[in-house]
Amino acid sequence: MKKRALNVLAACILLFSACSAGGEEPLPPEPEEGILIYASLNPISNMIQVNVDHFNEDHEDVQIEIRDYSNEGGPERLLLELMAGRVPDIIDLHRHAVITHKYGMSWEAGYSGIDLDISLQNPKHDTDMTVEYWMPYRQLVQKGYLEDLWPYIESDPELGRDAVLEAPLKAAEVNGGLYMLFKEFSVSTMIGPESLVGDQFGWTLEELMEAFAVMPEDSSILRYDAVRDDVYSNLISPTLSRYVDWESGQCFFDSDEFRNLLGFLKCFPEQSETALSPEEVQDEVVRRILNGRQLLAPVTIGWLEDIPFEDTYFGEPASYIGYPTADGSFGSSFLLHGNTLAMSSTCKDKEAAWDFMRKLIVRRYNWGSMERTRKYFSIRIPVNREDYEMGNRVDMAAEADVPPVAANYGKVKFVVEPPDQNDLQRFETLINSTTQIYWPDDKLSDIIWEAAGPYFAEDKTIDETITLIQNRVGLYVNEQK
Repeated sequence: MKKRALNVLAACILLFSACSAGGEEPLPPEPEEGILIYASLNPISNMIQVNVDHFNEDHEDVQIEIRDYSNEGGPERLLLELMAGRVPDIIDLHRHAVITHKYGMSWEAGYSGIDLDISLQNPKHDTDMTVEYWMPYRQLVQKGYLEDLWPYIESDPELGRDAVLEAPLKAAEVNGGLYMLFKEFSVSTMIGPESLVGDQFGWTLEELMEAFAVMPEDSSILRYDAVRDDVYSNLISPTLSRYVDWESGQCFFDSDEFRNLLGFLKCFPEQSETALSPEEVQDEVVRRILNGRQLLAPVTIGWLEDIPFEDTYFGEPASYIGYPTADGSFGSSFLLHGNTLAMSSTCKDKEAAWDFMRKLIVRRYNWGSMERTRKYFSIRIPVNREDYEMGNRVDMAAEADVPPVAANYGKVKFVVEPPDQNDLQRFETLINSTTQIYWPDDKLSDIIWEAAGPYFAEDKTIDETITLIQNRVGLYVNEQK
C-alpha cells in the first residue's frame, strides 16, 4: 500500500518524548503580541506570500507570520508542537502531491479518467511526484484543537450559508461542526455505461456483480490488468470508514457485506503478468472500454464540461454510479483543491484569522475573468455559489458559440459536444448526492490490508481474519478517542 497520510497523534506523543529527551527539534518561540502564526504544510508559493502580504498591509494591529512545515519531516514536527502546546493560529491541513517535470514545471496532482499512474510510470514523461499528506483532521477536532467555522460563515456580511455550496462543506463536518475551509473541489467517482449499471447514484457490491455477470466472458470490472492492491485502493479503501463508529469506538467488519468484499478481493491476482509497455497498456484499456469489455472507470469531475466529455468513454451516457457501499448509498467523494485551512480553537485573534481565511470562499470572478480562467487555466468547482453558477453559465454559453471539440484517449479520437441543460442537471445531482470528503486514513487502510494478507495467502480462514481485523481496528479507533 502507498503511504500518503500521517500516523495518529498518539504515536506523536512517544516521538515527542524521545525528541525532547535528545534535545532535538527545539520548540519554536512563542510569537510576539499581535502576531498570528500560519503553519504551512505546502511550499510557500507566490500566491500564499502575496495573500499574507496583502493582509499585513491592511491590518496595522495584527500581522500574519508564515511558519514553513513543507519539508519531509514538517507534518510530524507540526503534530509534535501541537502536543507540546505550541498551537499555530491558522493551520494547513493538507499537503498536496505536486508533479514536477524535468524542465521545472509543477502542478497539483489530480486523477484523470484513465490511469494517471500509467502516465507517471512512463519514463518519457520524466516526472516526479512529492508525497501527499493529510493531517488527522477528525482526531484534531475531537481533541479540541480546531474552531467551528460555520458561525463565522453565517455571520459574515458577504457570505452566509446561501453564498456557498453546502454539499462539500457539510461533507467535511464532524458532528455538525465545520473545522476546515477550502475554495475548490472536484468529485471522485466511478462511471459505467448507463445501459449496464442503470441511471442511479449508488449501489451495493451485489448489484455491481449482477451488472458484471451479463458482460462478455473476457470482460473486467476495472482495468484488465488490475491487481488486488489496485482493486483494494480504488473500490474498497475509500469506504472503510463506513464500518467504523468513531464516536463509540465500535467496528462492524463482522458482517456478510465485508466478508463478501474480502472474497471479492481474493479473486484478483497479487501481481500483473502483462508484458505490455505503459503506452500499450493504456491503448488496450481504451480499446476494451470502447468494445464493452470494461464495466467501470474511475473519473474525477471538476467542471460541468466534464459531463459530456465522460460520455465518450462508453459511446453512451455515463452513469455516475460511484463506489459500491454496504447500504447502496452513493460511494463517491469530494476531492479538495487549493489550500485547506483550519483555525485553532486557541487562536489569539479569531476575527483577524477569519478575515484572512474567508478569502477562500468569497466571490472572486466576474464574467470576463471567469471566461478567461476557464479557457486558459485549470480551476476546479468553486465553493462560492456565485462563482459556481457563473462558471456553469460560461460552460453552457459554449453550446451556442463553440463547435464540438476533438478529444483523444491514446490513439482514439472523439468528438465532445458542449454541455446542455440535461448535463447541468446531471452535474448538480452528482454534487448534491455526494456526502463525504476524500480524507484517507492510511493507518486504518493499512491495518486491514495487513490483517487480510494471510487470508489471501490461504494461511487463515475468513473467520480468523475478521476477528483479527475487528480486534486491531478496534484498538486503533479507541486510541483516537
